[in-house]
Amino acid sequence: MTVGTWILSARERTEGEAFQYKLNGQWIGVTWPEYCQKVVSVAMSLKQNGLNPRDHVGLMCSTRWEWSVLDMAILGSNAITVPMYPNLSDDDFVYIVDHSEIKILIIEDDALLEQVERTKSRFARPVFVYVIEKINFSMDVKEPDQDAFYIGCKNLKSEDIATIIYTSGTTGQPKGVVLLHEAIASEVIDGFELFNVKKTDRALTFLPFAHVLGRLEHWGSCYNGHCLAYAESVEKIRSNLKEVKPDFMIAVPRIFEKVYAGILAQIETQKFKQTMFQQALEAAVEIEKYRKTKSAIPWGLLLKYEALNKLALQPIRDAFGGKLRFAVSGGAPLDSQLTSFFTNCGVPVLEGYGLSETTGAITVNALGDSLPGTVGKPIGDVQIKIAADGEILVKSKKCLKEYYKNTEETARSIQDGYFATGDIGELTDSGFLRITDRKKDLIKTAGGKYVAPQKLEGLLKMEPLISNVLIHGDQKKYIVALISCDEDQLKKWASNNGISFESFEEIYSNQLFKARIQKHIQSVNSHLASFESIKKYEILRDQWTVENGSLTQSLKVKRKQLEKQYLGLIETIYD
Repeated sequence: MTVGTWILSARERTEGEAFQYKLNGQWIGVTWPEYCQKVVSVAMSLKQNGLNPRDHVGLMCSTRWEWSVLDMAILGSNAITVPMYPNLSDDDFVYIVDHSEIKILIIEDDALLEQVERTKSRFARPVFVYVIEKINFSMDVKEPDQDAFYIGCKNLKSEDIATIIYTSGTTGQPKGVVLLHEAIASEVIDGFELFNVKKTDRALTFLPFAHVLGRLEHWGSCYNGHCLAYAESVEKIRSNLKEVKPDFMIAVPRIFEKVYAGILAQIETQKFKQTMFQQALEAAVEIEKYRKTKSAIPWGLLLKYEALNKLALQPIRDAFGGKLRFAVSGGAPLDSQLTSFFTNCGVPVLEGYGLSETTGAITVNALGDSLPGTVGKPIGDVQIKIAADGEILVKSKKCLKEYYKNTEETARSIQDGYFATGDIGELTDSGFLRITDRKKDLIKTAGGKYVAPQKLEGLLKMEPLISNVLIHGDQKKYIVALISCDEDQLKKWASNNGISFESFEEIYSNQLFKARIQKHIQSVNSHLASFESIKKYEILRDQWTVENGSLTQSLKVKRKQLEKQYLGLIETIYD
């Protein structure tokens, strides 16, 4: 099966909406016939401007409905999409354009056109540039041309290359992950059928489509036939969730961390709310125990839960729109405490695991078959084995064909049909995969002990005031932490505690704030072995963002870059 098969299926749909987007304060719905007409229009426009089968087309744009239409037009034309983030540095932008041999470059707006104009003298070959806002998505296409496009969709082969995704990575130049139509089909079919997504369902999408996790949402919608609503922006997710009322959603851990922090900030100064909330969670845990064993729930417990549920837990479900059956978290590790917290609140958060190289998820927790603290069981045809050093090895149709024009890295990463993920993990007796850490990220202390930094970082981020953490200690006698705080949460905390301030520096130097962070670190250390406990830490005044290069596009810290940036401070901490 290929993406072309799904386009042909979409053509036959006469009911339901393909997607929704907000314009001038109103949600606009687009039917499947209208969607297909837009795909054909764009495909014909690209063909008129020189697009041929197997050509490489760069797509540099934020998440919007045009992204999906363009991607399907490119793939249906048997061309290859090369997605790019709209906030790439000039060097990475030029590298990807040249390395991937892009012939046509589609960019979002005039702001990105300025980057093209600034850098095009460095391009190795001529590139035809399209600005999305000037593309006609509703051009009239003659019936013979429409038929020719759909015949092309039908003739696509599973072994055809569909896309080259450049990994954001934390070190070195990006690598081009080559994915076949077969890989996309395997991933989408296994994933969406596992969760029994219905054609009448609706999802809210906001992840970047340049990242494979986000792109699976629009591929999955075309395959399955459910409606995809496009969030106005990441900043407006909260209001869009209440408006769209999605049946499911896909997100990265940072979204759930921020919601969790917001909930704690609302109740931490009100003892009554804290007590009621805690009692509601405890009742939910007890109810779940009875349900798992299929035992009769005592009436007293049931009545207590129903009363507390409406008062304390329903507002949390309402914050997600009130209809959410489940949410999938991927792209980075999610702390098991958060998984349990949201699940007990009635919002099942199912953590999965995968990479760009595996077209997204290769394992995932499922409704009725999940284990907090793990990333679930293998899906579909996925075979997993653990190497002698603990590295996770994967064999599946979902895996990459190769790294584009990088035979050395391909040979190193794919051996005997298994792809080496670079992650360390273990399989439980019941078949769930547990991730320990990135192989390259493991810290070996001067005492020869191995420490998993992501584990410590996840524990520290359970404090709502903490936004991001960098753990350091390789070849050192002990572990230290660099901590970046969430300034929005700092404002709320200061207000709740009657602290007035004119600058954030006043909060950072506040003794109450310092004591709170110190207490949290002591609590984290109480759950750690001595060799992995945090002996010293520094609270930074800097905000780490994707825009300033501190985080990857999936919101993970860029370790090597931050260690280099704060080298002097780290040395001072150890001194």
